[in-house]
Amino acid sequence: MEKQKTIYYLDDDLDDLGFFKEIAEELGHNVKVFTDGRKMLLVLEIQAEKPDVIFLDIHMPVLNGEEILNIIKKSDDVKHIPVVMVSGAYPKKLLQYCASMGISCLVKRHNFQEFKQNIQEVMRTLETVQ
Repeated sequence: MEKQKTIYYLDDDLDDLGFFKEIAEELGHNVKVFTDGRKMLLVLEIQAEKPDVIFLDIHMPVLNGEEILNIIKKSDDVKHIPVVMVSGAYPKKLLQYCASMGISCLVKRHNFQEFKQNIQEVMRTLETVQ
């Protein structure tokens, strides 16, 4: 099993938030969920203890995942934190964008076991990179 991580997960879909949180906690991680990108950015700014990894949904109202990623990568306090982009689809453009930024992608799955395996794979990949 991977070392326990603190994960921030941003998504405007409450069902997806709950599904992800349940799986990640079953895998032994601590998860803080957000539905508002501005609020997550504020918590990142003021909290002394930073997350080990941030999962960002691509399609968000107000600030989308790509915009939030750009803000994070410009902040000296948090730019070192690995970011994983999350999407219900896996278009080629998204894969190319993530590869160009050196970040991982995670496809939302509504099958518990499949999504759990995808999260485990991403977390293992991050473990080997750090």
